[in-house]
Amino acid sequence: MGRGGLRRVGLPLLLLALAGCAAAPAPAPPMESLAAAPPEAAPPDPSQAIARFNEGQELARRGDHASAEPLFAQAVRANPRLHPAHHALAEARERLGRKKEAAEAYRGALRAKPGDAQAHVGLARLAEEAGQLEAALYHFDEAARLLPEAFLPHFRLGFLRMRRGQVDAAVAHLKEAVRLDPAHPAARYWLWRGLARRGGADDYEVELGRQIVEAGNEEPIGFYQGLAALQFREGRAAEALRSIRKAVDVNPAWRERKWRGVIEDMERYRRALR
Repeated sequence: MGRGGLRRVGLPLLLLALAGCAAAPAPAPPMESLAAAPPEAAPPDPSQAIARFNEGQELARRGDHASAEPLFAQAVRANPRLHPAHHALAEARERLGRKKEAAEAYRGALRAKPGDAQAHVGLARLAEEAGQLEAALYHFDEAARLLPEAFLPHFRLGFLRMRRGQVDAAVAHLKEAVRLDPAHPAARYWLWRGLARRGGADDYEVELGRQIVEAGNEEPIGFYQGLAALQFREGRAAEALRSIRKAVDVNPAWRERKWRGVIEDMERYRRALR
């Protein structure tokens, strides 16, 4: 066959070869790439919620809140109705300093159980720490309404109402706090301050003041002395004498000395009234 015949035969064969290469299937991917493909995430299994919660509780009891927190989170995802898991998750996050996430977990507890007074206390505590006074008052109010025999909501409401100058409301809550825990020193102190500022309950006010002084805090003595001096300077001598009497009544040392010196001060005030 001549050179021209080769050219005529060779061109079709070359085209067929090229067409065959184009139609050939792509090579299969190596087995390594198939093995590396991530598996689809399994949906949460509600039956595992209790197990995760119990594991987290055991770790939390040991003080390992960092390891307990993801287990509580898994329990909540697996069963959003598992109310104790929301609480445990919130407390773990609060201990870890993750305050915003802790607040969200407390809100989850309220979604699972709308009448949860302790979740309101947790949200109130976080709001107070963040300086969100209105939110703190709302949640402490809700907690006091839902759990009226709980000391903490009444005490914090009394303290916060005093800070806002709402003395009547503060005194009402602080009276409840002292009723629920008569030995609580801070509750007695703030109730005394509220009564001293508002007036109208002299005997109870003095009794609380005496307890405070006997516990080592002499502020009531100085308060009544300063108040008496102010009242006397303003010409309110009768009120000044009542304040002096309170200063005497709250001071155990003066009572033991039968008010030596103090009585003399009172006589000087009486002479000044004439």
